[in-house]
Amino acid sequence: MSTISRGVRLGEILVANGVLTRDQVQAIIDQQQRCARPFGDLAERMFGIGHEEVEKAWIEQYLTYDTEVDLETQQVDVEVLRVLNRRQAWQFHMLPLRRNEQELLLATCRESLPKAVNFAWHRLHDPVFFLVAQRPQLEEFLMEHYPWPAMYQMMETAAAG
Repeated sequence: MSTISRGVRLGEILVANGVLTRDQVQAIIDQQQRCARPFGDLAERMFGIGHEEVEKAWIEQYLTYDTEVDLETQQVDVEVLRVLNRRQAWQFHMLPLRRNEQELLLATCRESLPKAVNFAWHRLHDPVFFLVAQRPQLEEFLMEHYPWPAMYQMMETAAAG
């Protein structure tokens, strides 16, 4: 990950990563003002930037917002766990933590952030805010709150292999 300041724009990250030039970013911003499309979508359409590059930059941007967390320090409201079933929790590596006055707080890991966000936007009815945990710790918490013995065996086999 490049050294980017907190709260940076997606275009700045793509420039820092050598994917776009500053002129291309300005062209996208100009087009955005005319058509109100997401920056990443326009970068893909206008300059052939790969979806993976945009997604990587988006994750980098999201992580600049101090979202990394130690799950040991987080309160888990068992009532909120009902928003996902066991398959969804494991498939998307998401752990519902609690609700605050405005949104549902979910934990995921860096690797699963894109698919977790996509699932949440399409399937959950509440506004969602993601916290990012280390994958091994997230899987421990998933096993505690969404026990799945077969998944535990698969994780042990993968770790040994």
